[in-house]
Amino acid sequence: MTARLFALLNISFSCSIWLKRGLTLTLIAASFSAQSAPAEMGSITVTSSNASTGTASGIYIAAGSGATGRFTLVRNENIGYNSNAEITPSSGTRTNGIEIRNDSNTSIDRDQFEYTFTITPNDNASIHTIKIGQASYSMGGNSEIARQTLSFTQNSQISLPAQATIKNNPNVPYYYNAMGDYFMGTKLNATQLNSQNAVFNPQLRTDSSNVNGSGLYYYNITNLAGATGSQNPYTPTLNTNKQVSLNSNNGVLPPTPTFENIIKSINNDSTYSALSPNTAISNGGTYVSYGIENSQSNYVVAVRNANAVTLTYEGIMNGNIGIARNVVGETFNEWISFGVESEPLNYVFSGTVFNDNGGIYNNTNFFNGTFDSAESGIAGSTVKLVDCTTNAPLETINIPTNIVGKYEIKIPIASLTGKSTVCLIEENSGSTYPIHTTNEKTVISLTTNQYNYENNYFGRVIDKNAALVLEKEQALNDCKIASLLPNLENKLAYSKAALSEVIPGQCIAYKITATNRANLSINNFVLQDVLQEKNVNGAIVTSKLANPIHQASEYAADSVAIGNNGTVKTVTSILDPRTKRSFYFNTKYGTTHSNTPDTP
Repeated sequence: MTARLFALLNISFSCSIWLKRGLTLTLIAASFSAQSAPAEMGSITVTSSNASTGTASGIYIAAGSGATGRFTLVRNENIGYNSNAEITPSSGTRTNGIEIRNDSNTSIDRDQFEYTFTITPNDNASIHTIKIGQASYSMGGNSEIARQTLSFTQNSQISLPAQATIKNNPNVPYYYNAMGDYFMGTKLNATQLNSQNAVFNPQLRTDSSNVNGSGLYYYNITNLAGATGSQNPYTPTLNTNKQVSLNSNNGVLPPTPTFENIIKSINNDSTYSALSPNTAISNGGTYVSYGIENSQSNYVVAVRNANAVTLTYEGIMNGNIGIARNVVGETFNEWISFGVESEPLNYVFSGTVFNDNGGIYNNTNFFNGTFDSAESGIAGSTVKLVDCTTNAPLETINIPTNIVGKYEIKIPIASLTGKSTVCLIEENSGSTYPIHTTNEKTVISLTTNQYNYENNYFGRVIDKNAALVLEKEQALNDCKIASLLPNLENKLAYSKAALSEVIPGQCIAYKITATNRANLSINNFVLQDVLQEKNVNGAIVTSKLANPIHQASEYAADSVAIGNNGTVKTVTSILDPRTKRSFYFNTKYGTTHSNTPDTP
């Protein structure tokens, strides 16, 4: 409603209502500039609209996850309002839902309008919620006291029931001349009332209009019949039944206008009690919205997984400030808004198991743990979504052979409630690509309002494309060399060729070169070589570790000691990408004394 603003601006009530409305619109334009709530109603693009029939259609991008779809708006009923409805946007795109303004027709009271807002989502991967509010774009005016009746139907694409709840209902300042004095006054004592108190309370409240005589009546405390003088507080005249009467035609009193029947406590739980957020509204249920300046209106009713909602809006107050007659439910200009919000139906985890050959060696993409454009997917893997602590499967998928390497795991959002992380584990029982180029287990941190986790890649290669290549060379010596050096001092000629005519008691020096030909580091690298032992794997003599040691710091504490047979073992190290490293040790081969063949 717009005309009611003039009670605060001291415009004379002797003006016609049409003049007041015209003046009001002019003053409002100068007084208000901010867009009002509610917010997060989604982007609406109107491709067709008709003000005379109150219809519109187009497309939407939902707030939240940004799901898309089509919508239609249909006016089913229009009593007590002009035929034309102002629809915003009437064409093109706006970013906060669609708003409908219904202008008053004061020759008809018991005002009522009804709209159906229907959506058709473009996919079934998200849950779409139709949202209802007031004045998404209006910069002035105020709403009236009204009963709202809500009906809705389920979106059949998703097997979840449609559910309506109060999503937002904050404390807001009640508007004095849209309320009358119903909740704006207080009883000071047995003979005095106080008027126009500032009241901040939720706008949506239970529908108590027909319960225990709690109907709404418009009146003005300052117009009660009584003594002259101060009007705030005002001392009205009471009859023998302690009832008051009006001294003018402005307003309507309850049938038994005692102080108790006039002043209703806003905190009385049995009369128009506030609707808390998350309160459910039944299909066909009713609730009451109170008079608020549109710039303050912040309530949102959300109908989750609905494909259509029908909202009936009807004025219910007895009496009216702008009409000098006893009317019922007369309202002025009333706004209503529809919007769409969406949330994913599932968490989605996706990626590719791929052949990390990158075009093989001397290529920066080879064995780099990244799915590069020249690489292809691998079939035959199983990817599991698991609990990171227990590895208990939460969801499993076998990669289809017709979509090589690609996988997508969907799991209901409710299934991961309370989890901050989940893990993906990739397994492949085949022998074609046995070597991982990435960790087989990936930890994913779940982020609030993020439901799609893409690009979780797992790399593998065939045996011959392994990252680590070991080459073993040997050199015969007389056990008298001073050191084992990579530059072949002491004329040690390392060769991959087999040695011939080795005499027991001679020494054999070994050079083992480890090459990391991948583009990833090899962490926790340990080189081990088992010295030959007589009668094990066909060996005819036993070899034992001999001096010299190339660099003692390279060998682990549990490596075989000088003079013993066992395992030569290096300390743990890192082998950097595209690098090689050589390790040296000397052994004594058997003995020259046949009675003690194993003594060095």
